[in-house]
Amino acid sequence: MKKLHPFRLGMLALAAAFAVLPLNGVSAQTTSTTDPVGFVTIAIAGGGATGAPVYTFTSLGLVNPVAFQSATTSVGGDPALVDASATWTDGQYNTNGATPSHFVEITSGPGAGTTYDITGTVASTKTLNLDVPLKAGIVSGASYKIRPHWTLALVFGTTNQNGLASGTATSADQVQLYRNGAYSIYYYQTIGIGGQGWRLQGAPTVDASKTVIYPDDGMIIARQQSAAVNLVLSGAVKTGQTSIPVTSGYSLLGNVYAAGMTLANSNIYTGDPNTGLASGSTTTADQILFWNGTSGYNIYYYQTVGIGGQGWRLQGAPTVDASATPIPVGAALFIKRSGAAFNWVAPQTPASFN
Repeated sequence: MKKLHPFRLGMLALAAAFAVLPLNGVSAQTTSTTDPVGFVTIAIAGGGATGAPVYTFTSLGLVNPVAFQSATTSVGGDPALVDASATWTDGQYNTNGATPSHFVEITSGPGAGTTYDITGTVASTKTLNLDVPLKAGIVSGASYKIRPHWTLALVFGTTNQNGLASGTATSADQVQLYRNGAYSIYYYQTIGIGGQGWRLQGAPTVDASKTVIYPDDGMIIARQQSAAVNLVLSGAVKTGQTSIPVTSGYSLLGNVYAAGMTLANSNIYTGDPNTGLASGSTTTADQILFWNGTSGYNIYYYQTVGIGGQGWRLQGAPTVDASATPIPVGAALFIKRSGAAFNWVAPQTPASFN
């Protein structure tokens, strides 16, 4: 299938519902060791056909439960994190072949909310090797959590048993991830050369089941069947602030929290273009694009230049305050960034679980 440029998505249809309920009807409380848990239901729209799919834009809104948590005793090195109290074993949190199986999140101090893929676990030295250096300012004593990654198999089923249609690269439903300026398109193959299983379009013989879906990934699900599908996912509610990479150009990102936020309280505009979206006019400011479900995008920006005063605005309505515009649970949104990459530090939503 032809890859979709963000602006061509204006021809697509969006239908998604997302709800969070406690597991077993019990609402867990936040503690030093336990995150709230629950499940989400993602409604995947039907009504499509082979070659003419219906698209659902969504994100997961939950993370996997914590596998280990403690505090660092030293940082730096290869890059690496050392914890003298650790009880892990050699290779326990290493990669699944070429893909990472676990990640570390720093949960206190200057780097709170930043995440790092684990590339090595060394029991003798109590060391975790990381894919990139820790953020400047992270020091010994910083608390951290280790979690397993979500993967295609974990979210949609090892044998695609959670409801998406299987088939070939052209007939199966698709899960599309937009990273580094391009789409990666995945499907569950049951017909053709390469055997059965999750595949990346163009690589029908390579197992893609361990492909990581990051907590901040936005996803596009292309449904080529008439019936809608409800995907139920159980997991932990993300707590604490989250540092979300925003690249130059387009990023397709998701709301990482199991609650909605607004443009005003999302902290994606900080007043400093080095740490948030750049402000300006309708033509010069960075943009947030939401598919409006009927004919194109609702495009939002932070206005500081032009008629209508200062604040969040919808393109075409420069005098109307748009600060209360929701970023719902399970939302996926495009961000158009004209300058250099930055990290969007999203505050915990809701602010309290008490």
